[in-house]
Amino acid sequence: MKNKITIPFIIVLFVMLLQSCKKQEAATTETETIIPVTVTTIDTTGIDDYEEVSGTVSYIVKTPIKSIITGYITAVNAKTNDKVAKGKRLFSIKTKEAIALGNDVNKLDPKLNFGSAVSIPSSSTGFITAVNVENGNYVQEGDVLAIINDSNNYGVVINVPFELKKHIAINQQLSIYLPDGTSISATVKQFIPAVDASSQMQSVFLKMNSNEVLPENLIVSVRIPKSNKSNIITLPKAAILSNEIETNYWVMLLKNDSTAIKVPVQIGIKNQERTEIISPKFKATDKIVTSGNYGVGDTIKVKIIKSAK
Repeated sequence: MKNKITIPFIIVLFVMLLQSCKKQEAATTETETIIPVTVTTIDTTGIDDYEEVSGTVSYIVKTPIKSIITGYITAVNAKTNDKVAKGKRLFSIKTKEAIALGNDVNKLDPKLNFGSAVSIPSSSTGFITAVNVENGNYVQEGDVLAIINDSNNYGVVINVPFELKKHIAINQQLSIYLPDGTSISATVKQFIPAVDASSQMQSVFLKMNSNEVLPENLIVSVRIPKSNKSNIITLPKAAILSNEIETNYWVMLLKNDSTAIKVPVQIGIKNQERTEIISPKFKATDKIVTSGNYGVGDTIKVKIIKSAK
């Protein structure tokens, strides 16, 4: 009777021990999962809150070069894409009368110069974008012979929501960011006195401060500063995690060199690169995970592969 009771008991005990071992083995396996991460530390230099808008490289004034008489083109000194200075002779024109009677009249009195051609100069400095005539063409007074993009009115036109206008002022310095990652400075010169009827955007003209010539219609971006806060704690956007509806935020803070824990945070202002951390007050030595932090648990084992600001 004693043996009958003991054997089932031993079997049950063995099963329980086996299940316990499996749980411990699973727990050990989970704990030993090590995630490679990059980390950063806080920045306290401040943050600019800005709105980024798109812009287009433009010549807002295109100068037409018109014929001042009716006659025949006798010389063309202009080609498309040529850079010309104000006052340069672009075309010569002779009237029908000058061509027909010029030699005869000049024989009678050479001082009259009756057959001389009329010179048509450039009225502005810039690039020729169109030449509409050829040598020998007949033109009427007022015909457009060429079009020049005026360099004095060359820059970037940005379209901003009307509510952003209060953050922009004439002669304000702004940065223009080019598609190749570089930037150049520019000065706010003019508000175009109209808004687009459908988008309610107002155009603003920026004059570039350098002599660099960018291709017309190049799309660039411009940052409109809205406010600035200094002596605050900020972290890169990649360090901040949130739920789907962005009501709760947290970071993964390194507890030691091999363990990171979830720490809820309250955020403040932010821009495209950084976010203000209102609480908790992290120390300068704290290390926060910036990659390898997505979709992890509250506590993870980590291996630091890179530290960056």
